[in-house]
Amino acid sequence: MGKSWKGFYRLIHRYQHNTINPIKKQVMDFWYDSINHSKTDELQQEDPKLKSDIWNSIRQQMHEAPEIVEPLIGKRWWQSVYFKFAATAIFLISGFLFYKGGFIERKSIIAKVPDSMISELVRNENDSKKLKLVKLPDGSEVSLYPGSILFYPQAFTARERNVFLKGDGFFDVTHDPGKPFTVYSDHIITKVLGTSFTIKTNKQGNVEVAVLRGLVKVKENADRTVASAVGKEVTLTPNKKVTFSFETKEMVTGLVEEPVLVARRESVTDLANTFIYTDTPVITIIPQLEKAYGVAILLDNKNLANCSITADASNLTDLFGLLDVLCAAIDASYEVRGDQIFLTGPGCKAIQ
Repeated sequence: MGKSWKGFYRLIHRYQHNTINPIKKQVMDFWYDSINHSKTDELQQEDPKLKSDIWNSIRQQMHEAPEIVEPLIGKRWWQSVYFKFAATAIFLISGFLFYKGGFIERKSIIAKVPDSMISELVRNENDSKKLKLVKLPDGSEVSLYPGSILFYPQAFTARERNVFLKGDGFFDVTHDPGKPFTVYSDHIITKVLGTSFTIKTNKQGNVEVAVLRGLVKVKENADRTVASAVGKEVTLTPNKKVTFSFETKEMVTGLVEEPVLVARRESVTDLANTFIYTDTPVITIIPQLEKAYGVAILLDNKNLANCSITADASNLTDLFGLLDVLCAAIDASYEVRGDQIFLTGPGCKAIQ
C-alpha cells in the first residue's frame, strides 16, 4: 500500500507541474471534476472505468524513476495539497465500496414505514388487471387495485387493527369501537373505527384519502418509526377528501368527485319526493341538500335566499346535477372551494 501511495503522490506532483502526459491529465481532470458534480447514478456508471484508469496510471507511474519532491516548508502535513487529494481519493473509493456493498440505505417498500414492520405479515398483491377483493381477519374487506400490495397480520391484536398499503385500495371496515382500524400508506396514516374510504397514490407520490361513509382521521407519518409518528391531523366526513402533497408536505382538503347521498332514506322523508320543488325557496332547499350530502353550501350573495324554484329533480341523486338544476332556475352558478360549495349570482328581490 505504501508504494501505491508514493506512486499516487508522484502522479499528483506531475499534474501540478504540468509534466504529466495528456492522456493521464485527461483522466485526472475527469476524476477531479467528478468529485463535486457527479450525480449518484452517473458515479455508479462511471466508477468502474474511472477507477481502473486511475489505478492503471498509478501502477505505470510506480515503475518509472522517482522524482525528487521538495519538502513543504512552513506547512503542517495535514495542510498539504497531497494530503487533501489523498483524503478525497479515500473518500471516493470508500463511497464506491459502500455503494457496492449495499451499505447505503435503500428506500423502504412503503414510504416512512420500515420494512421490518411488514416483513412478518401476510403479503397480498394484486398482479391482475382488475380489482381484487381481500377479506381481513376481522371481516373487513379491501378492494385492492391492480399493482397494489396489502400487508396484514394473520390475526389482529386485542387493541388495534393495523394494515399496510402500497398503492390504491377501497376499504369497507367492520365497525369495532374498541379496536381502531389503521392503514399505513406512503407518507400518511389513516385511522377509523368503522367506515368506507379509498386511498390512492399517484405517480408524483401524492396520496389521496376519500371518505364514502363514517369518520376518518388522516395524518402525516412524519417519522420512520411508526409508533412515534406525529404530524398534522385532518378529520374527514362522508364525501370529503384530503390530499397529501409529497413535494410540499401539506394536507389539502376538498370534496370527492361524485358526492353521494349520506342521509338515510327515512331521515330525508320520502326520497322519491325529496327533490320535487313547487315554488320552493332556496333557503329551504340549501339545508336539505346539506343534510342529504353532508356538504356545506354557502351563498355568496344574500339576495339568492330570496329566490324560489319550481322543478322536478326526483330522478337525480348526483349533488352536482341537482345544483345544475337549481342554478339554472335562479340564474346562478356554483363553485367548489376546498370542501365547501359556494353559490354566486345576482339573486332575487325580496317580496314585500
